[in-house]
Amino acid sequence: MSASDTFLVVVRWIHLVASAAWVGGSIFYLFVLRPALRRAPEAGRTINEITAAEFRVLVDTCIFVILVTGIILTFNRLNVGVTGPSYGIVLGIKVALSVWMFILARSRRRRTALLDLYRQNPDPPKSAFRKIIRAVSGYNTVVILGVIVFLLADLLKTLYEVAIR
Repeated sequence: MSASDTFLVVVRWIHLVASAAWVGGSIFYLFVLRPALRRAPEAGRTINEITAAEFRVLVDTCIFVILVTGIILTFNRLNVGVTGPSYGIVLGIKVALSVWMFILARSRRRRTALLDLYRQNPDPPKSAFRKIIRAVSGYNTVVILGVIVFLLADLLKTLYEVAIR
């Protein structure tokens, strides 16, 4: 294995770890921490604020690492010259969804800070439509997109392996 091969393995591994930390942390927040905090409303707000601040640092680091390593991996795969249009299309969709995740993570912070100033006790959604909209918005959207991006990454790997055969 050459030095460039070793470098690419390390870059792929770092890319995967950063992606897994962000998406995995978001899944933990949605399905474990948030429900637990709802059971303890008094302490929940303080814990949520502290956790959010710590997680924000992790997400910012992950976004930076994902961008840098993603650029390296993209140039590596596209420079080989064996990938076809299907690879480019899937890569474009993956990049677009990733950028959407980055934007959601940034905009969610600003919106949450503003909403916290104006709401005391939010009303739970009453209609089925509002429940669906709430289920696929905010951090839920980040998790959904993250899982889709992982699927697209696997598809890209398969397309690349098929192309080099």
